[in-house]
Amino acid sequence: MKKLLFVTLLLMGFVWAGEWFSDPVSGIETAKREQKPVMFYFHSEHCPYCLQMETFVFADEKVSKYLDKFVVLSLSVDSQVGRAWARRFSVFGTPTFVFYDPKKDTVISVVFGSRSKEDFIKLLIMACEKSGMKKC
Repeated sequence: MKKLLFVTLLLMGFVWAGEWFSDPVSGIETAKREQKPVMFYFHSEHCPYCLQMETFVFADEKVSKYLDKFVVLSLSVDSQVGRAWARRFSVFGTPTFVFYDPKKDTVISVVFGSRSKEDFIKLLIMACEKSGMKKC
């Protein structure tokens, strides 16, 4: 399903500008090196709200520009790795966004549920400002 969505978005001419990681260790190392905060995106295969976020929010050019300020870790709670990290952050449903400061090893904020483009941009700005990272 996720591969089909990605191919569909590619055919529509959309590619996420930033690199998204599925390996938390690699993503966190990259965030430290690039001095960026991390956004964990917890999703599941059969989550209609995740699909809504991926199709209408993440695909938006303005949202993509703000997401470039983060290292994004996309983790399916259907996988072992995703479940383990979801437990670490007490994620109880999808979609959940965990904003994380990799240098301090602290959670900036946790947000559950889908959002409009405008609300998601506000959320990204707030998390970036709270992180105090140089790239924000």
